Amino acid sequence: MNNKKNKSNPIHLPHIPTPHGVLPNILDQYIHSKWPQYLLQCFLAIVSLFLILIIGDSVMRAAIVVGVASSAFTIFVVPDSIAATPRKVIGGHLVAILIALLIVVLIQVLNINDSRLILNICAAVSVGIGIIIMVVTNTEHPPAAGTSLGLIIHGFDWSSVIFIIASTLLLSLIRIILRHRMINLL
Repeated sequence: MNNKKNKSNPIHLPHIPTPHGVLPNILDQYIHSKWPQYLLQCFLAIVSLFLILIIGDSVMRAAIVVGVASSAFTIFVVPDSIAATPRKVIGGHLVAILIALLIVVLIQVLNINDSRLILNICAAVSVGIGIIIMVVTNTEHPPAAGTSLGLIIHGFDWSSVIFIIASTLLLSLIRIILRHRMINLL
């Protein structure tokens, strides 16, 4: 028996590509061959978010906008990911909206004062409960955490809910229509 290690067949992990190209540890190794696709998908994200912001005029609801913007990032940067599917995007945000609504109703029914500490606790609880419900309903979408957080911190209002639902529907529709033309950028 030969006890020497076989050095001609090193172990390679198939899911981790070997860096190559110009500045392989700094620049994405595929940028040189797919830069038009990168530019197209980034442009689509810009246009989509611009339209959403114009329609929603929601700069004052920063946490909610950040949640929607993070959803756009997921859809346009990793469109093949499970988190970019319409079920996850729309479902995750709907779960977050429902949890925020329930907590706001509970605050009103219990007549809890509107101190900053109470709002912060309620916002944290809404994210935690949202995580559990998203996992149970198979609608996990990390950016949706910003939705429940924003609806608690900045106040629950139906215009924000309509903005979130319209935004997630628009982003999911864009993904469905352009899915065959997009690639994962990560």
